[in-house]
Amino acid sequence: MSAAEKKAQQERWFGAETIVAAERAVRGELKDPDAAQFQGVRANYTEEFGVVACGRVNAKNEFGGYTGFRRFVSGGKSVILEGRDNIADAWSGACL
Repeated sequence: MSAAEKKAQQERWFGAETIVAAERAVRGELKDPDAAQFQGVRANYTEEFGVVACGRVNAKNEFGGYTGFRRFVSGGKSVILEGRDNIADAWSGACL
């Protein structure tokens, strides 16, 4: 099986499950989880990270205002969130 075929297979098998788990994990990191707005969330498979969800989330801050869409990477347990964590390496390694 080629690398491209393996990547497609992993994304099909685990993609939807990973996206749901990642959105749940991201919501758990937010001040107002019910107000989260997700954009462009997709599953991606890499040899290094396995299947992860990459996307953007717009969330409310402590004053009740939206902060703008920020990138995130999550495998469903931990979350790397732009503005809080150094996301550049994770984004380029897992999402591009």
